[in-house]
This record gives sequence, C-alpha cells and structure tokens, in this order.
Amino acid sequence: MKNRTLKNSLGLISLGVSLIFNSCENYLDVNTDPNNPAKVEAASRIAGAITTSSGASQWRGTRELAAVMQYGGLQSASSGGYAAANWRFTASYFLWQNAYVNTMPNSVDLIRLGEEEGNLHFVGVGKTILALNFGLLTSQYGDIVFDDYYDGKNQIALTPKFNTQKEVYEKIQVLLDEAIVAFDNTTNNRPLNIKNGDLLYQGDVSKWKKFAWSLKARYYNHLSKKSSLYNADKVIEACSKGFDGDGMDAEFAYLSGGLLVDENPWSSWGGFESTTNPRYFAWTQFFVNMLTSFPVSNTLYDDPRVSKIMKPAASDGKYRGPGSGNFITNGQGVLADGSAGDATKTSPNDYGRFSKSGYYTNTTSPFGFITYSEVKFIEAEARLRKGDKSGAKVAFEEGVKANMRKLGVSGSEITAYWVSQKADGFDTKFEASLNNGLSYILRQKYISLCLNPETWNDMRRMDYSAAIYGPSLKRPKYLNTTVFDENNPNQWIQAMVYETNEQTRNPDAVGDNSEKSRLLTPTWINTAE
Repeated sequence: MKNRTLKNSLGLISLGVSLIFNSCENYLDVNTDPNNPAKVEAASRIAGAITTSSGASQWRGTRELAAVMQYGGLQSASSGGYAAANWRFTASYFLWQNAYVNTMPNSVDLIRLGEEEGNLHFVGVGKTILALNFGLLTSQYGDIVFDDYYDGKNQIALTPKFNTQKEVYEKIQVLLDEAIVAFDNTTNNRPLNIKNGDLLYQGDVSKWKKFAWSLKARYYNHLSKKSSLYNADKVIEACSKGFDGDGMDAEFAYLSGGLLVDENPWSSWGGFESTTNPRYFAWTQFFVNMLTSFPVSNTLYDDPRVSKIMKPAASDGKYRGPGSGNFITNGQGVLADGSAGDATKTSPNDYGRFSKSGYYTNTTSPFGFITYSEVKFIEAEARLRKGDKSGAKVAFEEGVKANMRKLGVSGSEITAYWVSQKADGFDTKFEASLNNGLSYILRQKYISLCLNPETWNDMRRMDYSAAIYGPSLKRPKYLNTTVFDENNPNQWIQAMVYETNEQTRNPDAVGDNSEKSRLLTPTWINTAE
C-alpha cells in the first residue's frame, strides 16, 4: 500500500471517504456485481490497518524524531535531516495527514465492518490499532481531533473540534477497554486470519488482547508527572496482563525484493539510501555511548548488542558518531563521561553508516509498535516509583535480557554483561536514588526501543535529564536560535507544529501554531502537577 502525502485537509478527506461509502451503500447496490463487491469485508481490511500504522503513520511520525531522540547523525548541512536534527520544524511536517488520512480510516472501517458482520475480534483489532494511532498523535501534538474524527457512519465535521490531551488519554483507555471486551467475545463468525491479513499474530486473539493491555500500561505510565492521576499499581496490573514472554512483540518483518514500500524504510527509502549525503549518515555518539558504557557510573563497557545494531568505522574498527545536530566533518561527539570526542575523526570512513547497519535498519528489519521488553521496563519504572526496588530490579533485568535475546545475543554474552554490570555496583547504585534507578531503566529502554517514537515521550517525561541519560545528552550544535535560547541549556523541544492544512482550514481549533509556541510548550502529560 503506497504511503502518499495527500494535500487535502483532514475534514475534506474524511468527508470524501464517507461519501464514497454512502455512494456504495445507497446507489451502487441497485446492480451489485458479485465479482466486484461494493463493500470490502473486515477480513480484507486488517492488513491495511496494520501496515499503514507502521509505514504511513508510526514511521512518518518518527522519521524526523530519529534526530530529536538523538539516534541519527548528519554528514553535512545539506542532509535531509538537518532541520529536524537542529529543531527546525514548520507546518510542513506530515504525521497529521499520514495518520488521519492514510492510516486511521482503515481501523475505523475495520471496527464498523466487524460490528456489522458480527465479528467482534476484528472490532478489537481496529480499536487497538486506533488507540495506538491516537496515542502517537497526541504524544507529538498534545490536543488533537478525537470526538469529531471520521467514524464510518456519520457526516464528518469540516472544522472538527480538538479534544484536550487529558480527554484523549481518557478516551484511549476506553477504546482499549472496549477492545479487550471484544477479544473476549466467543461468537465470531470468522477468524481474524481467514484471509491471511493478520500480519502481527496470525489470528492469535490472546496475543492481540495482551497487545491492548500492553498499550494500557504504556499510556497509564505516561501520567508519571501527574501526581493526582498516576497509579503505579494500575500500571503494574496492566503489565501483568500484557506481553509476558519472548515472541509476543507487536511487530512484523518487512520484505526484501518486493515493492519499495515493503522494505524497512530506514534501509531503502525516505532519503536513507543515498550513498553520498543521506538523511542520517551515522548513529550519533550519544547512542554509541548508550551501548558502550554503564548507566550512573558511565564506566566504559561494550554492550553485546552494539555489533548487532551498528557497524564500526572502516578506518579503525571503533564505534563512534557525530554530536547531536553536528556533522562528521566536525569530529566525534561528546563521550559518555561528558568529555570531548576525537576532533580528528572527520572522514566518512571514521563512522559506521546508519542505514543497513544492523538489526533496526536492515531491509527486512521489523519496526515494532510495542514490545515485551518495553512492558518490563514500564513495570520496572512503576515498581521503582512505588518503592518496590527489588521488584523493579527483577523487571528491569528481564527487560534487558529479553531485548538481548531478541537481537540474537548468546547466553554466555548476556551472562558476562550482567556479571560486569553487577561488578560496576549495579545493586547499590540502582537503589541509591530514584534518578539512579530511572537512569538504568530509561537508558536500557532507549536501547531496546531504538527508533521508536516512544523514546521521545520518555525523554520529555524525564525533562531531558543528564542525571538520567548521562552527561553526553546535549542540545544540538546548530540550534534553531529563532525559537530556542542558546544561552538556556534547560530549554528543550517539547511538541510538534500542526500541519498547514489544518492550520489554514481549522484555525480556531489549532490556535497559535507558531514554532515558538508549539516547539516550546510542553504537552499536558509533560507538565508536572
């Protein structure tokens, strides 16, 4: 399915979708051609709901964030990732259109058709994926269209109102609750995978239910800065009903040798395939530091996943990267202990390439929605905040080891890593303070969620804390100084600008959409009570 950027407003596109379906139902049914049905069945919509949520929605939402989250580094100022890496975002950013127009109608229609056909498992899938997309949108924009979005039945609002982020979080939980009830229904007429459309779980409803519970845990945990709403026990309960073992991750592998959009986008399209000046040239030194040092102490130690994720420099076999928003011509970025990197490393051969470098950016690499490792790290954080430090350490250890197993790290390498981390004082350091414990959890979560936009939620929830992420977490070198104060190191990017079409056609709902307002203003969940 093509990932297209359409130049219509959310309201007009949704109206068009609605009119198409009304036409099919009210006019074309006069002479129905059985070989060309006017209504597509739910079984034929599930694959589209899954694939567009990955390639059109989540990936488009994280392409620029790969630099904001400090995974992707630049070769030069002419790189396609330069603007994002230095926090220059305008209303031309296209997650909004890709999610609302290209992606979410698939889930809405899956829900509607599933209800009409008496196949409630399809309804559960539609609501789970719809909740995922609403979660992605609200995390990047804050207030979004929810109540007035296309529902597959009624006339769409041409100037839809926005729901507050608080309302959206409440409604996401309702969607997921309804999905879980739907998965528990036993009177379905057709199995989920009857047309081989269930690319995630091949019809295993129990795993879909765990997917929904895992998302509930994620969105409950997002409320950590809301003292009156955050409930650690609620987070832990959702985790206990979510993914509980290897092989449950909500992801599907891309293909090689097929259509371009069947391949992992980090490996082949969107500006990453260039051999001269790709959007992101190398992994940043910040990410290299995550994989070559322990949290808290910043003691140097090569994580066994480093060779699974990235390639070393051709010049000397070392792992290194440029600084955030900086270029390889300016040398290596800041090291794990906060000291300057090697300024003499200015050749492309001094850096391993970003695209096609390993597990996350190869042609067939999966691009997961939510994983078992993430659930364990969510549980670890909730237990730590609750005061259950021993339980937090157990969940944390499993989260690390599960991701290592997933990436193909051997049992002996996992054991050696864990022994070395304990020798570095893990048990004492983890329990010494909340920030110390969070440093272990969030740095490992950053590794295991490589390139997933969820990482940005964590960074903002943690106020971009160097105490948690280490002293190498720095703002971009060539900072967007028209918005950000270069003399205020505590001023970080907080949200995205709404897209041009929505700004133009729905200005009353959008409000102040200037870069200075949008990029600097924290969303509701990232504002402490």
